[in-house]
Amino acid sequence: MKTLAELQKEASEIQLKIRKLLLNNYNYDDGIANQLTKIATIADLRKKFVTLEREIRERSGE
Repeated sequence: MKTLAELQKEASEIQLKIRKLLLNNYNYDDGIANQLTKIATIADLRKKFVTLEREIRERSGE
């Protein structure tokens, strides 16, 4: 089982990945398939982030 600090670090890393994908999302040279792949990746990362945030809240007693 991961410690609270490890969970927080993992959550911040996921959040950073999401930000990078969103900032790089305005490349008009990408095709539709690449854009859809980015959207799916962001959605998956957000699901993981929400799960981690829920676990962090439960462990910290909020």
